[in-house]
Amino acid sequence: MTRPVFYNTLTQRLSPLEPVHPDYVTMYVCGVTVYDDCHLGHARSQTVFDVIHRLLLESGYRVRYVRNITDIDDKIIRKALETGRTIGEITAIYIDSFHVDMERLGILPPTLEPRATEYLEQMISMIQTMLDRGIAYRKGNDVYFRVRGYSAYGELSHQKIDELRAGSRVQADEEKEDPLDFALWKGAKPGEPSFPAPFGEGRPGWHIECSAMSLGLLGNTIDIHGGGMDLMFPHHENERAQSESTTGTTFVKTWIHNGFVTLNEEKMSKSIGNIFRIRTFFETAPFPEPVTKEWLRAFLLSTHYRSPLDLTDESLSHAKNALDSLYLFRALLEKREEEAREGPRTRSFLEALGNDLDTPVAFRVLHELKNHLNPFLSRAENPSPEDVSDGKAMIRVVQNTLGILTLSSDEWVYGKGKSPSGDESIPPDQVEALVLQREKARKEKNFAMADAIRDRLKKAGYLLEDNPGGLPRIRKI
Repeated sequence: MTRPVFYNTLTQRLSPLEPVHPDYVTMYVCGVTVYDDCHLGHARSQTVFDVIHRLLLESGYRVRYVRNITDIDDKIIRKALETGRTIGEITAIYIDSFHVDMERLGILPPTLEPRATEYLEQMISMIQTMLDRGIAYRKGNDVYFRVRGYSAYGELSHQKIDELRAGSRVQADEEKEDPLDFALWKGAKPGEPSFPAPFGEGRPGWHIECSAMSLGLLGNTIDIHGGGMDLMFPHHENERAQSESTTGTTFVKTWIHNGFVTLNEEKMSKSIGNIFRIRTFFETAPFPEPVTKEWLRAFLLSTHYRSPLDLTDESLSHAKNALDSLYLFRALLEKREEEAREGPRTRSFLEALGNDLDTPVAFRVLHELKNHLNPFLSRAENPSPEDVSDGKAMIRVVQNTLGILTLSSDEWVYGKGKSPSGDESIPPDQVEALVLQREKARKEKNFAMADAIRDRLKKAGYLLEDNPGGLPRIRKI
């Protein structure tokens, strides 16, 4: 069993995976607050942790993976008031939307997907424990966590407590002992949902939800906790503080955070209106052809997960061209009779993923094998059977871990449910043969034949785009 290593945000070092339980890995990833459609930032985070999930499974681990849904929150209440809908109606709409987006992205379902409102009893119990220990205190109908009572506060986000400022969801309040103290329980207010508790009618604060769900489903110490970098402070910092103050033990062994998505090197933000929602990105994004699941996954994984990912026409096009070349490579491999058998390049691919999910290096290994084998495969020559077997094994591993190259060649090149149309009908299985015939003619400097094949394909509804690094890209027109 291959043991991967991941960069631990807390220690700022690579940490080998050493599961608490010998039989399975526990992983908790923050899901969504269901008041709006998800955007590309969510897409990146969910795809990154989907690949970690897939890698663990491919490496032979059993995984108990929890991804929560926050279905009670200030923003949900505000949305309900603005739209005249009930909170239940709002959350139902956006839970459905979230699931549709995850399916579009090819995200494997988690083991469990708890909702915050299902864990109110556990939240209330945690809050009472903290009150009893003096790590929490009451102010009116509210309950706050006493930040200065937890000596390790700020370690996760690598900030000194005296230099910390209240974050985006931590508001200074004259009622609090310290501006950094955060709400564990919010006293009932007119027009808002509330629930009974020993310390007063009200509803939970945002941070306590994830602690209660993770501790309740995965135990006091979990192996991996992750989410976007924007969650590191205050959300994950607060989760760690309240969880360890309740249990008295380490909350998370390895913290993993992915980087932001930018648009033309500018951070995406709702305030400046440059957010791409997943739904509209698939349905109405202004690109020459519809964006597909695998195209978007290839783009989202093209950069190391901890680095910023910049969305531009060029970067998206590069991901599509690279994916097209891999599909044509797979189509050529499929014609060979060798059985898939893991070799040195497949092992190098898995080692790259196991080294803090280094997808750029993993893709490089894959393209190196493609570039090595393509000259043989396109000329119907005989490459090393071991290389072919290794290539087939790598394709299988790529499908399992990255979630790409899973479609049939016809589905990818020609579009699912479509068939060639135009002045001349050419069956899909003959298009590839004509492309290879044209490549042979070009290498033999028979440009008249190469041009004739290109024109014939164009009349049949296929456009060839020459690619200096490999076989031409076929585009349906």
